[in-house]
Amino acid sequence: MLAAAFLTLTPAWAYAAEDDSSADPVYMTGAEVRIDRPVEGDLIAAAGRINIDQPIGGDAVLGAGSLEIHGAVGEDLRAAGGIVTVASSVHGDAMIAAGRITLSRNAEMHGHVWLAGSTVTIDGRSRASMKVYGRDVALLGDLYGPVDISAERIEVRGSARVYGDLVYSSRTEISIDPGAKIFGTLTRAPGKLEVGERRMGIAGLKLLRPLLLVALFSAGVLMSALFPAFTRNSVRILTAAPVKSLGLGSALFFSVPPVAILLIITIIGIPVGLALAAVHAVALAVGYLIVGFFIAQKLAQLLHRQPAYGWQLAFLAAALVLLALAASIPYAGPLALVVAMAAGLGAMVLQAFSGYSGRARGARNSDAWPGA
Repeated sequence: MLAAAFLTLTPAWAYAAEDDSSADPVYMTGAEVRIDRPVEGDLIAAAGRINIDQPIGGDAVLGAGSLEIHGAVGEDLRAAGGIVTVASSVHGDAMIAAGRITLSRNAEMHGHVWLAGSTVTIDGRSRASMKVYGRDVALLGDLYGPVDISAERIEVRGSARVYGDLVYSSRTEISIDPGAKIFGTLTRAPGKLEVGERRMGIAGLKLLRPLLLVALFSAGVLMSALFPAFTRNSVRILTAAPVKSLGLGSALFFSVPPVAILLIITIIGIPVGLALAAVHAVALAVGYLIVGFFIAQKLAQLLHRQPAYGWQLAFLAAALVLLALAASIPYAGPLALVVAMAAGLGAMVLQAFSGYSGRARGARNSDAWPGA
């Protein structure tokens, strides 16, 4: 699992096949992967950034923070990432899950298409059925098959041509430009998430928040009692190198999930992918607690309190409440949550590898806050 997590930190060419033109599958990974030669067989790649400039003869299974496909895919496409852009033809089926998905004007989808993302923009052509799930969905291209869309906001712009039935599910009315043409039947289906259910879910989340805070606080107490040196040194690293911690943590935060998804998509790697996802989730929770200890330390220094164990716990509880309040701020809250988890994760990794240095050994002999 650790090897899979750190694949994204290694050079891409170290894992590339010597002859990319062979019919055997090509496996590539790295901080950045660029396909600048045709691949006759399948391509399986995971990286922080992937650019495909040449055709792929077989299937393409891809996971990346940023993925751009400019070369044709001869068979099926399976992709997951933060930003996915398709600007070429896909002759088989396509399944894409990402934060932002763009099928550009040059995209031509010959098989069935399944898209799931926060923002989905569909230009170009689709010649078979299409299902889209998202928050904001925009149609601009020529769609020849039946289209099924579930989203909060759906916009059919003037250049769009839908040569088939369009079924949509949304809490708001679909927006159709007068210049757009829909030659099939336009049908609004019942929403999968009704307003009443949404209220119930939000109310349930509000009731769970105190329990979540108690669980985090209990985990923090156990962590400081069982792993005082680990907790103390992680806080010290975060204090001494906050920018480096945030940078490394952000890289791991966004690069490990595509690797896990890629392993799951390949079927044979499902156990490893699920285990990697679980480890990553636990690491993010521990990183969040590290930031909680960091804030607690700053509160103690601000109030000029001695680092007695009772005061440590009190300041930890106050820090977790402050983090929860920050996370509940509209729009900025999710960003604050991501920054907290990424910074703590980076500090953990830095202190783990700094254990081999003399400075880290010296840090272990310093004051005991926040250990028990």
